[in-house]
Amino acid sequence: MDKNGPIIIIEERAEDQNLFTQIFEEIGLENELLYFNAFIDAQEYLIFKDIKPFIFFSNIVNFNHDKKDNDVDYKTIFQQFNSPCLFFSILFSNCFVIDVFSCPTKSYFVNPYSEEKFKQVLSTIVDYWKNEKKLKIQTKKKKLKQNL
Repeated sequence: MDKNGPIIIIEERAEDQNLFTQIFEEIGLENELLYFNAFIDAQEYLIFKDIKPFIFFSNIVNFNHDKKDNDVDYKTIFQQFNSPCLFFSILFSNCFVIDVFSCPTKSYFVNPYSEEKFKQVLSTIVDYWKNEKKLKIQTKKKKLKQNL
């Protein structure tokens, strides 16, 4: 994870991409935003350009689509790029973001959807990861040693 690296957003809808752009501009985030339609597209681009991302945000709908078709999942992304991978949805009545790498795993629900609340949630998450010292990839061997 490169805290100054780009924020990767997996989202097909232009309206939602614009929302992320607007929110991150309003909170003064200086990281570049890179948009992709699918995890596999982001993965290929990042590898080709040798880019170390800061964080991934993926529409949960896009993630499920990728998992079936390309066998790319958040664990693969995390291990390959050592970056947190968070899932969101703003299409449902409850807007949510799931942070799978915080301990314990946290879900942020915004009900009903409000752009201001969504901005607060995104700002909190980015601040959390900017201040996180280092992500640790825990291998099966390390987990076994800890359990002994």
